[in-house]
Amino acid sequence: MEKISGKETVRNMEHLVKLLHKEWERSGRTKAEVSIDTADVMTVESRLAEEIQARQGQLEAQEMPFKECMELSKENFVLLRLAKKIKKAADRSERRENAVSFAVEMDKEEYRLFSTLIKVQEA
Repeated sequence: MEKISGKETVRNMEHLVKLLHKEWERSGRTKAEVSIDTADVMTVESRLAEEIQARQGQLEAQEMPFKECMELSKENFVLLRLAKKIKKAADRSERRENAVSFAVEMDKEEYRLFSTLIKVQEA
């Protein structure tokens, strides 16, 4: 078996993390559709932004085990992906006249995080 140097191990880990980031940017199969009132868009967007910043601050400030760091990083990517979806749907609804609300399709991870941050009323 071939010996791997420390530098090569670091490069391999950086490559692996980069691949994970690409994968985390992709949404999974739609599991839920959430309706957001246009009046609540600013509140939802600011709440997501606060949570993303708080989690990023945790990643930068604390020395935590690699596994926890990766889990927190993944959740941040999911929140960023969700924020992008909400922004896109909100922009589309602004172009429609008399739009009161808009729907955002979410995968399982997005919905789980969204429902923990924002009170979701089940139909």
